[in-house]
Amino acid sequence: MSHHSQLKFAKAGPFISGLFPLRIEGRSANTRGMLTMSAQTLMRADWIAACGFHSMGDSEVLAEVLNRIERAHERVQSESGIRPVLLLDLDSTLYEVGPRTHHILLEWSETAQAREFYKVREALLKAESSHVGYSIGDTFGAIGLDVNDELVLQAQHEVKLFWADRFFSNEYLKHDHAYPGAASFTQKAHELGAEVIYLTGRDEPRMGDGTRENLVRDLFPWNTPRTHLLMKPRAELPDLEHKVNAQTYIRSRGGLIASFENEPPNVVALSQIFPEAMHVFVETVFSDHPALPQDGLYRIQGFQG
Repeated sequence: MSHHSQLKFAKAGPFISGLFPLRIEGRSANTRGMLTMSAQTLMRADWIAACGFHSMGDSEVLAEVLNRIERAHERVQSESGIRPVLLLDLDSTLYEVGPRTHHILLEWSETAQAREFYKVREALLKAESSHVGYSIGDTFGAIGLDVNDELVLQAQHEVKLFWADRFFSNEYLKHDHAYPGAASFTQKAHELGAEVIYLTGRDEPRMGDGTRENLVRDLFPWNTPRTHLLMKPRAELPDLEHKVNAQTYIRSRGGLIASFENEPPNVVALSQIFPEAMHVFVETVFSDHPALPQDGLYRIQGFQG
């Protein structure tokens, strides 16, 4: 058996092919249903305000996760428990992806097409990585462009096409930066006995090689026992469906201690599937996909405490 687990879902694998039914407000709904319940779901700041987060600081949350892993591992050693599992998203959870997008935007700014949009090009050339938001529209707004202007909207459309061809590729993953403290926290959890599962919305065909190279480069636990990478088998599979379907594999590795995620719908889905675990919302950048408000979640801004 290899030292690490790496699932490529084009093969049979241990994943459920359908959608996992969740109970939501007294009725069953599949994962797509969760995203269309607009009357009950909220977005971004409204979702954060409506959730009941534990009143703990970053360092307290991280310490509690490590403490629970250590205690669970001790029970395993005494043959009275199951292996502790730590579940980690990658993009905007362990990795800052703004530098990847920033590099792509600068590349577009040097194209002949960009010269047709002088104002947009000039703004992008002055932009810094810190201006990059979740979407191209977020980024344009952050650098002072009027996202309701017809010419800006046209440029936004062209930039998004250029960006999409590059962002989801092995070649550009090298521009990502691991968030400060993320690798050392993950290493500590692994040293304490955790099964570390990287559960990402990246797909294997376009991003598998670059993902593994970055894990090694940035000193995350990998190529060693008790490390696992779960990627989508194909790009068109929705991230939420992929992550919900991962529950069978996660349970096969032990008992989930904690999950770390930056996307509200994913945090909520995992908290409903694994109510006994800690579920940590990593408040970096995230989409405007709506999610149900949830009590009992944890929240951090980063891994440095």
